[in-house]
Amino acid sequence: MAHDKRLKVLALFYDIHRPPEEELRRLEKHNQTPRASIFRDEFNADILDSRMLEKAPAIRRAFYRFLPTELAQIIEAYTIHQRYDIVLSWYERAAFSFALLCKITGRKPVPHVAMCSWPTRGIKAILLRLAHSRITRLIMWSTVQRALVVNKLHVPVAKIDFVHYFVDQKFFRPMPGETDMICSVGSEMRDFPTFLEAMRGLDISCHIAAGTLHRKRSRWVTAVDSVGELPPNVTVGKRNFLELRELYARSRFVVIPLLQSDTDNGITCILEAFAMGKPVICSRTKGQVDVIREGVTGLFVPVGDPVALRNAILRLWNNPTEVERMGQAARKYIEQEQTLDGFVSSVKSVVQSVVESHQVANRNSAGTNQGISDVDGELCEKHSRKSATAN
Repeated sequence: MAHDKRLKVLALFYDIHRPPEEELRRLEKHNQTPRASIFRDEFNADILDSRMLEKAPAIRRAFYRFLPTELAQIIEAYTIHQRYDIVLSWYERAAFSFALLCKITGRKPVPHVAMCSWPTRGIKAILLRLAHSRITRLIMWSTVQRALVVNKLHVPVAKIDFVHYFVDQKFFRPMPGETDMICSVGSEMRDFPTFLEAMRGLDISCHIAAGTLHRKRSRWVTAVDSVGELPPNVTVGKRNFLELRELYARSRFVVIPLLQSDTDNGITCILEAFAMGKPVICSRTKGQVDVIREGVTGLFVPVGDPVALRNAILRLWNNPTEVERMGQAARKYIEQEQTLDGFVSSVKSVVQSVVESHQVANRNSAGTNQGISDVDGELCEKHSRKSATAN
């Protein structure tokens, strides 16, 4: 599909601040950032972000400057989507709003494939329940969320494709060096107070790589302030991609402390750690069930239990042979199941299947309409001959 220039994809993605295209490709070429342009390249996609909004016609561009970016994306997608063969979305609230707008206005959209992480809560759940009839296919990677979408939101199971999530295994990879610390990474739904309590008194250095979420300091990171003075062996602060990779490389293993949830929070950081050849200690939540294999690639501990978490940390810290075995198994798992290239290939297969089915349906519909027209024409001709004879 990457070489099929006739297939045009409109990508409705969350608007993140990426480097300029030329700079991004330079960084990717020198392995200084995970590959992001692969989506644009492999899908021949126009990515509907703030940069594309700036290229809209002058009147719309001026109007969009008064709107939140998300709302502008929805309106622009509605305005231009019929120029494309398919809409591929990875921004649940905007994608579901776009689909609902098409439904309310009676406008028949082109096929729409929506990639979904956690669509079963709040406004997203309401929008999906109302709009799923205008979404051709959902791509999901959480078995728990998939079950909730089917049983709670009543989306037909046949409309859902399950794929394995991804990590850029070429950027995040095992690196040689001394491992003299551990780390925790991420912000959303993190239980840092429990983790800090578990770390108190341990002779193990740790850095928590957490900062902002959607450009704001998240409430889960802010919760660190509630514990008072940090243990002397713990530091906290954001890391860019290169610094994060170095942090993983220095860490003997990674800890992902989570609050209870039915979502797969922590999935990105878990896969990054696995790709670096690091086992993961993770809170056993209802939603984080698809990746870690207990005792093989990591350990689970009860949610909110600092004693159990401390014991798990000490177990791995004092057993480097077990850590090495788990780390090797984790990297092998990534290479076999959850690479960026595999994810893109799976999504491409779904997109191609949807487009082909849509094209077949259109041809069949055109054939049926032509057949009806031919029959109508014959009837009219017979009626004309009959009338002429009667006269």
